[in-house]
Amino acid sequence: MKPTTALFRLAYDGPALANHEMDVKDLAPALLAVGELLEEANSILNNNRVSLTVNIKATEPGSIDVVLSAFQSLSSQVVGLFNSDGTNALLNVVDILKLLGIGGGTTGLIALIKWIKNRPIKNITKIDTKNFKIEMEDGEVRMTNKTEIDLFSVLSIRKNMETIVHTPLKREGIEKVAFSINDKKEEINKKESEYFEAPVVSEEPIDEIEIEQSLQIVNISFQPGGKWRFSDGNATFFADILDEEFVEKVQRNMTSFAKDDVLRVKLKRKQSILSGSIKTDYIILKVLDHRSAAITIKLPFN
Repeated sequence: MKPTTALFRLAYDGPALANHEMDVKDLAPALLAVGELLEEANSILNNNRVSLTVNIKATEPGSIDVVLSAFQSLSSQVVGLFNSDGTNALLNVVDILKLLGIGGGTTGLIALIKWIKNRPIKNITKIDTKNFKIEMEDGEVRMTNKTEIDLFSVLSIRKNMETIVHTPLKREGIEKVAFSINDKKEEINKKESEYFEAPVVSEEPIDEIEIEQSLQIVNISFQPGGKWRFSDGNATFFADILDEEFVEKVQRNMTSFAKDDVLRVKLKRKQSILSGSIKTDYIILKVLDHRSAAITIKLPFN
């Protein structure tokens, strides 16, 4: 598992940085993304068996090169479980940096992104348990390994690479970014930085249910197509109302509502994954009943 600590550098260069100054709005997100990138890669490649932290190390005054220290540690439980030959299966921090492509070379995530160049992938073929063949639409082929494919396919890693590379280099006067470890360096210029823009991932449906439920009105929208806000007693949410008969009555003032009124509805809840997060949409298919929130005293009428 050794070594568990490694130093590497992140440097930006260009005319805008001639005075050794960089806008904190560009640098700060990039540094945070470096930490998240290594933590995520470590989690994926080591199956959450090892923790990794990234710290800034002091450099010479006036320099905009940032020296970063990555440190891995095993919990006592993991040490007990993997205190055998199986520990060799854990990747140390230097291995992870190499797989990301930090330090240059023809392999690693950075090299793979540079080679793909945002071109459409035609097919990825599994050769064996560790190796894959990538075939592009234009016919170019490259052999790669499972770890590179794993890293390339995780949206959060691609978004962090975008924040580190593509976003700062969009700025006028910042021409390149360089990663280096020991005497090995990997540079990405402004044109190449376009390849590091994270892909747009389409929405993936994961769940859809229809239920009858009582909802309390929080806010009413009288605009056509506007969403009403409801509470189910635990949380509030916005919902589209597709009941045309109910909507027409509202538009014609044929029925009146007040805040906290309760509607018994047929509700559709749709869940999907978008950009790595669960998205939930609520649709009211039919309003079954309307109960006023006004509290009345029961009187003994004959």
